[in-house]
Amino acid sequence: MRRPMARRLRGWVAGAMVLAAATGVLPAAGDGAGKGAADDERARAVAPAVVCRDKAASDQDDMCLWLHPTDRSQSTVIASDKAAGRLFVYDLDGRTLQSIKTPMPGNIDVRYGFSLSGRTVDIVALNQRARPHRVVVFGVDPATRRLERIDNGTIRNRTNYGGTLLRSTKTGKVYFITTSKEGGCEQYELADDGTGKVKGTKVRSWKVGYSEAAVGDDRTGKVYVAEETKGIWEFPGEPDDPSPGRLVIKVGENDLRDDVEGLAIHPDVGGSPCLLVSNQSRNNFKVYRLDGKFTFVGTFAVEGARDTDGIDVTAADLGGRLAGGLFACHTDDAVCPVLLVPWARIAAALGAGPKGPAPAGDGK
Repeated sequence: MRRPMARRLRGWVAGAMVLAAATGVLPAAGDGAGKGAADDERARAVAPAVVCRDKAASDQDDMCLWLHPTDRSQSTVIASDKAAGRLFVYDLDGRTLQSIKTPMPGNIDVRYGFSLSGRTVDIVALNQRARPHRVVVFGVDPATRRLERIDNGTIRNRTNYGGTLLRSTKTGKVYFITTSKEGGCEQYELADDGTGKVKGTKVRSWKVGYSEAAVGDDRTGKVYVAEETKGIWEFPGEPDDPSPGRLVIKVGENDLRDDVEGLAIHPDVGGSPCLLVSNQSRNNFKVYRLDGKFTFVGTFAVEGARDTDGIDVTAADLGGRLAGGLFACHTDDAVCPVLLVPWARIAAALGAGPKGPAPAGDGK
């Protein structure tokens, strides 16, 4: 959910923080970077290493991390900018590799090894908020790291606000789940239409309140949806599963506040997979174990990150300062850049480093 008043009031301050991050000149958390929620909850504020901000960018409020198949240092950040009507593809140093027109793109996600015309392709999918509402799918060329649209243009839906991808643990099928303001989720099976394009077939829908962010857990086949005023819902991900879910993380507990936003899954925080949640109104991020009880791990903040919508994370070794993985987040300053933070800094802030090798994973 956008916060126009907060954006106007905080724009200059947040913009200055992001510029400071880009130049490497950042105040310590105790000197103002981590004020507000970070002080109240004693959450350590960590500094971003890279700022992704194309000159044409306006509101990059979601992103996904694509992992290069042979050279992880060549991985990319793909940002969705609904105000600019574009996707921006950045390298890990924040340089723009591609800018591609897309009408009002919403939430964006990635999956690897999708079968299409006798080959496999990494796909990036998003919900298009502009009418006609639809799911849009791109393929990634690993040689150039550029995107090419590969859906057949017919994956239309009644309405959407956000969404995520999910790969079935039972069949290997790939689904896109849309969220909406109107209180419903829809699930679409993505498949080859026989002409080398991706088609989508609606396989089910279910009710949930005003929601944007969602994330699919390919490890367990679960889908997590952030209902902005209530908390996080867990739903089984198979089309023949019963649709009613359960509210597993509630607003009001552990200082999670109204306006719950971005979700991402890290496979190994202190030895177990965890759900990361953007606590937008408090300018910080919550961490919960995916242990069935959703045990609260802790809170961290990112210097310069305010009113954050989208987030993503990977545990993959991306080389150099990103050898321990990468966390990416939106910030609601004047141009809404994407901030990239070495995961090692966040793990140190949480006091929870990985206990074993990081699995490759499937993105979010």
